Amino acid sequence: MATHALHWLYIDSVLAFNDAFNPENLGIRLIMISREIRETIRAAIRNEEETHRLRSRLERQLPQLQEKLILPEQDPISALMAFISGYVKSVPSCLRLVTAVSKRMGFFDYAAPFLHLAEDYFVQPPDDLPHDGGLEALLDEAFLALRLLEEVNDHHIRHLGRPLLPLDMTEANTIVHHLLGDDFATRMEQLVQFTAERLLHREHMWEQVRDMPGRTESAKPLFTSDDLTEPAVNIRLRLAS
Repeated sequence: MATHALHWLYIDSVLAFNDAFNPENLGIRLIMISREIRETIRAAIRNEEETHRLRSRLERQLPQLQEKLILPEQDPISALMAFISGYVKSVPSCLRLVTAVSKRMGFFDYAAPFLHLAEDYFVQPPDDLPHDGGLEALLDEAFLALRLLEEVNDHHIRHLGRPLLPLDMTEANTIVHHLLGDDFATRMEQLVQFTAERLLHREHMWEQVRDMPGRTESAKPLFTSDDLTEPAVNIRLRLAS
């Protein structure tokens, strides 16, 4: 409860930030943060190449992961590492994509708080997450950022019948949930759901969104889980029998 209370205050500060500054300045900030995120990712990948810490954990977890995921028969660990690298690297690309599309369609001012929170999950993660600069820690932060964008879309689908953002990372996010472990990932899910509800459950908000620019354009996703890796190393969820 204490963590949620602190996070609530943080969300309020984001909304105040968005109200106080011109949306164009927020767009410039997103571009600058995108560069910072890319450098953080490069450093984490270099760290993993030196330590093999995440690879070693995946090797230990492989039997359990094979119960949840369909992995390539040849070198499944390398396939998982490629997936994780693609997933983490997708964060700045997704943020830039949503920024560009929301500006073109005229709803950037509305989308800015979601983008701001997603980027801050990555560059300023919650205190109870690891901060060792490794790829494993970055996977936690990427999960928070991309799950928040997914949750925003889920809320819009429930209320308005269509997503807001041109992304569909549902399968990738579920795969990462399994990679993180159910207990830890569920805690992260609860934080994301709390954040989305606080941002989206505001008085008369859905009536305003129905009249928002761009509502009549196609909602076909421009970036999906399939774009993370080459088809030969695709990882899929194993359907429950």
